[in-house]
Amino acid sequence: MKDEAMKAIFSHTIRRMTLSTKVIFFALLVILPWIMVLFLRLLIAAGSIKVSLGGVTLYSVLILTDVMSFMVPVLTLYFGTSLIADDVEAGTLPYLFGRPVRRAKIYLTRYTAMVFVLTVGTWLSVGGSYVLAMAGSRNFHRELGTLLGDLVVAGLSVLVYGALFSLLGLVLRKPLFWSFLIGFGWENMVGWLPGFLKRFTLLFHLHTLLPNPPGPTGIFQNMMASSESRFAAVVFLGVYLALFLLTACFVIQRREAPATEKGGG
Repeated sequence: MKDEAMKAIFSHTIRRMTLSTKVIFFALLVILPWIMVLFLRLLIAAGSIKVSLGGVTLYSVLILTDVMSFMVPVLTLYFGTSLIADDVEAGTLPYLFGRPVRRAKIYLTRYTAMVFVLTVGTWLSVGGSYVLAMAGSRNFHRELGTLLGDLVVAGLSVLVYGALFSLLGLVLRKPLFWSFLIGFGWENMVGWLPGFLKRFTLLFHLHTLLPNPPGPTGIFQNMMASSESRFAAVVFLGVYLALFLLTACFVIQRREAPATEKGGG
């Protein structure tokens, strides 16, 4: 009975993300890096860009600046904040909570469905960008390891950002406003600055895991340097992910859902 209810919640979440008008916004963000690759390749071919920016360099720049710093935060913000808030606004939260499943499991099932859909979309975006940027290059097969590393990091970024923004959607009354400030104020400003504060951003640790030479080793070096080791990045992201999910489960387990509940997202 409970397994059937969770499967129904999982499939309903996927349908809500892919069979509504939201899928247009989703698709536009997925293909945006492809458009940028083609546009930049046209400028390079026309000689409008004088610097060396082709092949894997072009691809890596797009992954860093567009996919990791823009597309993934926007997608997870848009879908994460509405993960439960849509039911609050529609007045269907009591029905959702009336299922014979613990509220924390309902949240985790919806979160898993969201991560699945967004990860597939992000992988399509990354893979397509690689093909378009590397087409005609003799290094197409040599850089497949870079592509694989980017796919892993992209999936991890969906996990952690999805957990962050779904938590904000649960605890805040204006989740879109505050999530935007955090995602594109704090994350995209502090995450690029030198110093200690950027350890409190997700973007900095995700950047560390992108295919590049490893950073310094040792606890003190990792805390004070402008870069960090990949092991430290994984630890930080693991702690953040667990913190966001456990807090969200705690909040939703204690949330009241009266039959008259409306709005509030």
